[in-house]
Amino acid sequence: MSATYATAPGRVPGVGHAVALMRSPLRFLTSLRAHGDLVRVDLGPMPSLFVTSPPLIHAVLTDRKDLLDKGRFYDKVRPLTGNGVIHAYGDEHRRQQAMIKPAFHRDEITRYIEVMREVTEEKTAGWRAGARIPVDKAMRDITFNILARTMFGSVVDRRAHEELARILPTVLEAIMWRTVSPGDTLEKLPLPMNRRFDRAFAQLREAISRVMLAYREGAAEPGRAGMLAMLLDARDETTGEGMTDEELCNQIVSVTMAGSETAATAMAWLFYELARHPAIEERVREEVLEVVGERDFTMADVGNLPYNRRVLQELMRVRQPILVISRRAVRDFPLGGGHVKAGTELFYSPYATHRDPELFPDPLRFDPDRWLDRSAASLPKGAYTPFGAGPRHCIGEQFAWAMMHVVLGTVIRRWRLTLADGVTVREMPWATVNPNHMPMTAMPVHRRKPVPSP
Repeated sequence: MSATYATAPGRVPGVGHAVALMRSPLRFLTSLRAHGDLVRVDLGPMPSLFVTSPPLIHAVLTDRKDLLDKGRFYDKVRPLTGNGVIHAYGDEHRRQQAMIKPAFHRDEITRYIEVMREVTEEKTAGWRAGARIPVDKAMRDITFNILARTMFGSVVDRRAHEELARILPTVLEAIMWRTVSPGDTLEKLPLPMNRRFDRAFAQLREAISRVMLAYREGAAEPGRAGMLAMLLDARDETTGEGMTDEELCNQIVSVTMAGSETAATAMAWLFYELARHPAIEERVREEVLEVVGERDFTMADVGNLPYNRRVLQELMRVRQPILVISRRAVRDFPLGGGHVKAGTELFYSPYATHRDPELFPDPLRFDPDRWLDRSAASLPKGAYTPFGAGPRHCIGEQFAWAMMHVVLGTVIRRWRLTLADGVTVREMPWATVNPNHMPMTAMPVHRRKPVPSP
C-alpha cells in the first residue's frame, strides 16, 4: 500500500485502529473524511484503505475491469452462503446476474405488490389501541414474511412461510457475526452460538430443497409460484443450461441476505423519524389517503406518491442501514493520485458519506424537502448510493422501493405510532446500523367522514 495515504488517528501498535473502532465506530467512520480522500485504517494486523471521496467511491463501485472482488469479509461468509450473486466475481457474477435479473423485472414486482400489502395487513391486524409495539421486531417480521412469500409463492403454505421467516433472523445473525468478527478462529470453535448458526443454515437449506421439490411436483398455483419459478426457469445465455439445486439454494440465500435485514432496519427507523416529526407524518398520511384512499395498493401508486418518495429518499440518506461496504484489489491499479497494490482491502461507508455536511447541509436533520432543492441525480457521483452503483448495483432496488412504499402506506393510513415516554433509542452499529430497541405506542387513525351535500 502506498505510504502517501494519510493514516487515521488513534492507531495502536499491534491492534491498529481496533480500539478506536470499538469505542465509537460511527464517530470514527464519519471522522475519516477530514483526513483525506483515501485514509489508511489498520484492522488489527490488516492494513486497509477507506475511500471517503464521492468520485473515488464511484470509481471503486463502477469498476468494470475486474480490478476488485468483494474482499476478505465476504470470504468469511462464503462457506455459509455459497457463491451466489452477492459473492460471485467477474464473468461468473455477470452470468448469475443475467439469470436472476428477470425475477426483479417491473412486471414481476407488480405481482408482488399484493403480497406486500397482504403480509402488512395480516401482521398489523392484531395491533390494538394503546398497545406497545416493538417496531423493530414488527418490521423484521413483516419484511421477512414478504420475502418468504414473494420468493416461494404458493409452493408452500403460510405455515411454511412463517417457518422460513423464523429461520432467517438466525441465518442473518450468523452472516453478520462472521462478517465483523476478528480473525477466523471464533467461528471454528464448538461454541453454542456457532452450533445454533449451523443448525439454522441446515434448516434453511433443507426447507429450500423441500420447496424446490414441491414446485417440481406441481404444487404451485399457476401464476403464484413466486421468484422461485423464475429462478428454476432461468437459463444461461451462452449454454442454455439452468441452475443446479445447489446454485438455486445459494441464490435464494444471497437474495434474502441482501434484502431482508437492511429493509427491516430501514423501515424501523422510518417510523421512528415519523414519530419525531409529526408534521411530516401527517403529510405522508394525507398523500396516501388522497392518492390510494381505502383501495388496495398498485404498482402505479408507487410512482404517484412524490412526497412519500422524498421521505423514503431522506430515510435512506440519514438512516442508511449499511455501515461499510468492502472490496479487495485483485491487481495493482491507480486510485486518487496513489497506487493500490493487489491484495489491499478497500472500504467505504455509505452511512458516513450520506452524513457528510459538505454534501448534505445540516446532515442530521430529517428533511424530505431537501430533495426538492437538489435531486439525487444532481449530486456528485458516489455521494448518494443507497443501493450501491455500477455492476454490483443492488438488483433488488426497485423491489425494495416498492416494498417500503406499500408497508409505509398500509400502516400509516390505519395507525399512528408514537415514541414511548422515557425511552431512548440508540444506534447499534453492526453489519447494519440497528436500533437497540424501539417500543412505540399504536393509536388508530380516526378520520372524519365527509358530510354529504344537502
